Amino acid sequence: MYILIMLVAAAVLADFILRKVLDIPRSKFWGKYEYESLALGRWDKYVTITFVLCLLLDMIFMFVEPYIVSFLFLVVNILLKSIDEWKYKQETKEYVTSFVQMGFFFTAFVLLASGIVQEKEIRRNYINPINS
Repeated sequence: MYILIMLVAAAVLADFILRKVLDIPRSKFWGKYEYESLALGRWDKYVTITFVLCLLLDMIFMFVEPYIVSFLFLVVNILLKSIDEWKYKQETKEYVTSFVQMGFFFTAFVLLASGIVQEKEIRRNYINPINS
């Protein structure tokens, strides 16, 4: 778990340093990204709908852990945003920070999915109601 916290801290620090070095202004923290390409905007809607359906099916059938679906959604969503920025907004250099963020999220996904990082603290502190 501490590896993921350090990975998030490294992602925030890398984003801050890249924005200072490349002189990229801070973007809005929260809000909808406006795609320049209509095709990528449609893909974003498809990815969001697929994510919601997969999350609902996962809640019912429990075929994978929910964080795997969430990380995949984040990686694909940031990838679409990065491609749009790279193709249509190259002068802002915002795509560099998006690709770096995608790399950090993908690394976290691989660490979680491979089992290198596990939720041992939660499993250890879980009280089984059947045995109590």
